[in-house]
Amino acid sequence: MRLLAKGRDADVFDIGNGRVLRRCRYDGDVAKEAAVMRRLRADGFPVPAVYEASGRDLVMERVPGPSLLAAMSSGDKGVVEAAEIMLALHEKLRGVGILHLDLHPDNILLGPDGPVLIDWTNSAEGPPELDAAVSALILAQVAVGEAALAGLAEGLLREFAPRTDAVAELNRAVEYRRANPTMTERELADLDRAAELVRDVTAGR
Repeated sequence: MRLLAKGRDADVFDIGNGRVLRRCRYDGDVAKEAAVMRRLRADGFPVPAVYEASGRDLVMERVPGPSLLAAMSSGDKGVVEAAEIMLALHEKLRGVGILHLDLHPDNILLGPDGPVLIDWTNSAEGPPELDAAVSALILAQVAVGEAALAGLAEGLLREFAPRTDAVAELNRAVEYRRANPTMTERELADLDRAAELVRDVTAGR
């Protein structure tokens, strides 16, 4: 079993035969997330196939290909194309009535058959405008708080936010992000500044 990635609250391992194991670090049950993914896949939405779900462990299809973030960082994808990918995924989600609530370039894998959206831990039902606002806010938080990726994040935000309704549910998105237990003190301190950047970008400033 080989470690592939470390997230904020889970680790992903290659377990062979085209499968990965995502193991959460907290006590909980992945059954709800697995059910959402299976429903989405049945509806034709691009998510990994789920093979097993038990307690903290989720066994899924391994999607070969880099994340959209990695492709942007290497120069293989520009901000315009990345924004198109994000917008297309949001539009597909609108059609199935599910919110991802963590849709950003590091959760999009560029598989051989097209982009695949991963990490459905936060999925819920609600207005699609909230999902767009959360995506825009995440990009803005990186733009104001992470020097290494700030330029890419702001460029993507400027392509993404004006083309979707990123402000109608922005206040709710701020509170949603503020309640996230994995947020660092720095990220929490930057939330209001990030929200103002989303407003400015959406207004064309």
